[in-house]
Amino acid sequence: MKENSMNLQQYADYLVDWLEKQRDFYRAKGYVIGISGGIDSAVAVSLLMKTGAPVQGLILPSETTAKQDIIDAYAVAESAGCPVMEVPIIDTYRTFMQSAKPLFRDDAERQNVIAGNVQARLRMITLYACAQNQQAIVVGTDNAAEWHTGYFTKFGDGGVDVVPLVQLRKEQVFALGRLLGVPQAILEKAPSAGLWQGQTDEDEMGVSYAEIDAFLRGEPVSEQAQKQIDFWHNRSHHKRMLAPAPEKLCE
Repeated sequence: MKENSMNLQQYADYLVDWLEKQRDFYRAKGYVIGISGGIDSAVAVSLLMKTGAPVQGLILPSETTAKQDIIDAYAVAESAGCPVMEVPIIDTYRTFMQSAKPLFRDDAERQNVIAGNVQARLRMITLYACAQNQQAIVVGTDNAAEWHTGYFTKFGDGGVDVVPLVQLRKEQVFALGRLLGVPQAILEKAPSAGLWQGQTDEDEMGVSYAEIDAFLRGEPVSEQAQKQIDFWHNRSHHKRMLAPAPEKLCE
């Protein structure tokens, strides 16, 4: 089935069924998902709770996580009826960064990116440790805009077993959130990966989700927006593919 052949409710029902088929394929007992307090994880959690299978939500705050994000994450879990545990990655992150300090150049901008990626990868490790313990699969929350631009960390938030929202534009994720009863505060919140203080997705990418969505709908966008979309897409091809392998040695 294709999203454009269904209305939103039908697509939501399709995703719930699709998730269960994926869980069955993996022979898993349930799902594990990181809850950030943002719209994408809120929608994904709401869908997971409709499957009827066990779901474990994890809140994984770092030293740059805003207190409001933690509050919002708990609100998302409570609204969806999702069991949740908070597992801070702060101490692990600090220990790693101190141990790895000799590897890093003295470049503040690059340090921000490295720090953000390390945090995302520590979350991935935590999610998979929990999933292995519970015989579950890890559910990602990337949407179509993030997938096209590569706005995710390789082997971080991109390191998951299934990505149910990846065919949905950001506007469609919000629409699905409204349909599923996601808390209003989450629907009104500016998207942010929370990788450093004051960070927002749109500021970092230099292009708005509205412009990316318009592009994904096949509509013309401003020259500057097209330039930024192409820039992020072209530099992130490696994130959307498996590691290349050479041809087999023939003996």
